[in-house]
Amino acid sequence: MKFGISSLVFLPEGLKSTMEKIAENHFDCWEIVCEGNHYLSPKNIKYLMELKDRYEVDIVVHAPFSDLNPASMNERVRRLTVDCITDAIEGAFELDASVVVVHPGYIPPLWSNYVEDILDNNFSTLSDIVEVAEDYGITIGLENMPNFKGVLGITPESLREIVKDIDSKYLGITFDIGHANTIGNPADFVEELNSIGEGIVHVHIHDNNGYDDEHLKIGEGKIDFLSVLKKLKEIKYDGVLSIENKNVRDAVKSKEVLNEYLSILDDLKKGIEVEL
Repeated sequence: MKFGISSLVFLPEGLKSTMEKIAENHFDCWEIVCEGNHYLSPKNIKYLMELKDRYEVDIVVHAPFSDLNPASMNERVRRLTVDCITDAIEGAFELDASVVVVHPGYIPPLWSNYVEDILDNNFSTLSDIVEVAEDYGITIGLENMPNFKGVLGITPESLREIVKDIDSKYLGITFDIGHANTIGNPADFVEELNSIGEGIVHVHIHDNNGYDDEHLKIGEGKIDFLSVLKKLKEIKYDGVLSIENKNVRDAVKSKEVLNEYLSILDDLKKGIEVEL
């Protein structure tokens, strides 16, 4: 598996200063979150292409999400959502990224009695997004969400319902381990999520105590990462573990701890006794 780092915690900063901090710490992949100053404008794409070649890293793109909603009852909001995510897909294509992370929609409080309409809108918008992704040969990684009121896609069952009528080899799942821990045991999510669409195509990794989406460094919360990583190895996942912490220092420490966990799993597979 490769180690990535998300630009999420640097969004108030400019892309250049963010990348300078990230580049010093030797991650295999950078996940660019297309929000604010990190939106994939032509200028930002050009800069990232130069950096990507210089540091020989892979790129994953996280589509914008903060003020968009693919499930909105407002057709213009849904259209804007598709347009903004299309920008992310086109940017990913320019950067030779293979995955774009996309959030499912949410139910606005005013429309809480119209869940079926919300779900229909979410399906239609996601279908449009996948159609664009197919044109560019980019895989959409639909992300499981934290246990927040009104959010769609919290459980494997709800994600399966969202994608059930979309038949595309360019639609898979971004498995967010921290999000899963707010609703259950993340290790129990792996096989189920891997059976949806093209399965798990990307992983977000961070810790919490099970109640909130805290984005703690690995080991500060209560997640049993050994069991989760073991399950990922069992499905032969060999992609990026994209670390989503509050700063680079925490992400570097998380990478060190994850490396230790992966070494332990390798030793156990070889029959070497390990003190846990």
